[in-house]
Amino acid sequence: MIDGRNHLSGYDASEGALYVLFLAILAAHSDAPGLFAVDNADHGLNPRLLRKLMQSFCDWVLTNPQQRQVLLTTHNPLVLDGLPLQDARVCLFTVSRNSQGRTEVRRVVIDQRLIDMAEKGRTLARLWVAGYLGGVSDDF
Repeated sequence: MIDGRNHLSGYDASEGALYVLFLAILAAHSDAPGLFAVDNADHGLNPRLLRKLMQSFCDWVLTNPQQRQVLLTTHNPLVLDGLPLQDARVCLFTVSRNSQGRTEVRRVVIDQRLIDMAEKGRTLARLWVAGYLGGVSDDF
């Protein structure tokens, strides 16, 4: 680096790197709130990085001795593939509008049908895009 530019600041980091640091701090810092929400947790991140980031983030939160409740929203289906849904502490919900325009929130239950599809190589991301999990309009 040239003289006078040989330090890094938040302005030098990519937006995605700042999001990763933000999530890591929320998950691990002792002064982080016990309940927090992050809208569009996938924002600014490489899509292929998302699965690993969600795996790590869930591990950080679930192994932290200070219990946290986290609400994340995303529009990127690849986030789903990083969620440890076999852990009862991790829940997946879909949000959609019904024909009357009302918002409906539904918990996605990983049942035998979804497990059978997963064993045939269908990831959660692919199941969501195909409409098996809900939260996707039939108009798409």
